[in-house]
Amino acid sequence: MVTLLILRGAQFNAGTHPQGDTRWAFASYLVSRPLDAFSTETNEHIETVFLLLNIAIIMGFLVLVAYSKHLHIFLAPINVILKREPKALGPLGTTPDIESLMEADEPIVGVGKVEDFSWKAMLDFSTCTECGRCQSQCPAWNTGKPLSPKLLIMDLRDHLFAKAPYLLAAKGAADGEEASKAVTGVSEDASSKHAVHHVPESGFGRVPEPGQPQADRPLVGTEAEGGVIDPDVLWSCTNCGACVEQCPVDIEHVDHIVDMRRYQVMIESAFPSEAGVMLRNLENNGNPWGVSPRARTEWTEGLPFEVRVLDEGETIPDDVEYLYWVGCAGAIEDRAKKVSRTFAELLHTAGVSFAILGSGETCTGDPARRLGNEYLFQELAKANIEVLNAAATKKIVATCPHCFNSLANEYPALGGAYEVIHHTQLLGRLVDEGRLVPVQPVDSSVTYHDPCFLGRHNEVYTPPREILGSIPGVRSQEMHRCKERGFCCGAGGARMWMEEKIGKRVNVERVDEALALDPDIVSTACPFCIVMLTDAVTEKKQSGGAKEGIEVLDVSQLLARSLATPVVPVGTDGP
Repeated sequence: MVTLLILRGAQFNAGTHPQGDTRWAFASYLVSRPLDAFSTETNEHIETVFLLLNIAIIMGFLVLVAYSKHLHIFLAPINVILKREPKALGPLGTTPDIESLMEADEPIVGVGKVEDFSWKAMLDFSTCTECGRCQSQCPAWNTGKPLSPKLLIMDLRDHLFAKAPYLLAAKGAADGEEASKAVTGVSEDASSKHAVHHVPESGFGRVPEPGQPQADRPLVGTEAEGGVIDPDVLWSCTNCGACVEQCPVDIEHVDHIVDMRRYQVMIESAFPSEAGVMLRNLENNGNPWGVSPRARTEWTEGLPFEVRVLDEGETIPDDVEYLYWVGCAGAIEDRAKKVSRTFAELLHTAGVSFAILGSGETCTGDPARRLGNEYLFQELAKANIEVLNAAATKKIVATCPHCFNSLANEYPALGGAYEVIHHTQLLGRLVDEGRLVPVQPVDSSVTYHDPCFLGRHNEVYTPPREILGSIPGVRSQEMHRCKERGFCCGAGGARMWMEEKIGKRVNVERVDEALALDPDIVSTACPFCIVMLTDAVTEKKQSGGAKEGIEVLDVSQLLARSLATPVVPVGTDGP
């Protein structure tokens, strides 16, 4: 900028300024005043010198950016153009062909070394602007965990750039050896015994010697092991997607974290011990709690109507409109079972015919996939797809956003394409059509918590709020972090089944935000969120940090209260 201003000032005096002799070019005019002491010819020489200096500085900067964080200036537009569509996170970026990988002599699933990342991942690393917006929204970082999405990407980038010369040199040496054997006809054994490779001893051509720090560093490992990414960093992620949502250059942090988790789980068998219990339960009983599949219909007991349960191999009758995917939590966890009962009653009241799979339903595999056990996810998914296809399933409604996301976004890659909606979307439609009419006032202040896998992952923000808005007496309040900037409950990424040993618990942080509004009810639309928020509210009640009457309820439970007569008072164990 300095050279440009001096250039323009000299042009002003030499009469060659692009805008002519006008003082509207005030910056050029001001700089030209000190140069008046020189002749017109001298000003022409100054113009030439500073033009060349200006070009030299710009060309030098073009080289500099390739070796600094400013590289993002050129790479960011490319990364934004190549971002995943649609904008919502939805499925993970990759669905590896596990069967073919497992048949390989040395199966490699996920990312165990930085060079195993895809070219798109490496582009992500190089695109980071280091702005920190991802870090500011990360629930792990905000509660004292070591995970910073920004630092994670920067560490991977720095390791990639530092290791690249060794990788390129090794590849060059291998290519040279192959070329030498092709020309001389020397056998592989003879070549390996007698070949001598001459490579530069420094710079980009350097071959790593034993013990080279960047060449030999494990990608995931503790500080004592010299790891690039600490295991506590890797396992702190809730897969909420706040980092991806906030990133101005569309870096996909969650995909890279899950890729590293895949290698740790499936190749290294290194993951939190409590998560191993969840995986064994999925393998043995088809649900994370390890409950017998026969218990999946217990939630229907006591309902004033019969819930249609499909037999094994039975196709869905023509008079059944929806297959209700209850989910593991909805069928097993006590608090979520209340939501399942309430939703079934609402469908029955609205005259919507539905059926369930009962014991034929197993976990969608979301916890296994997000933990990194891709093999178990695909086994569960393929089993479910076989059942769903045999039932000729067309339309599915799910109360769990994790099931919703898996069925709608991740199953198509494995051969299961269905029309899937969330229960708040269906209930909102029924309210709009007048098939469910909220009439009884629910005189309560309510704040709504956005489930990550419903909101950011699938951009379903409006239906739950419209349902709350249709209920007489409800006074809605928004937390300061809501919708696209919503804060996680702490259960995603299989964190539901892992202990939180570092920092403040994520669910407690979220409940603190809700309690700041002094609501009567904290509402949500996810069984995982209900469990996490209820636990935190209970803890706050015991410590005196929350009033006794506060409840955590699903949106459908609030809607049911408005349809019920008489109204269930706040603080009771109603629907």
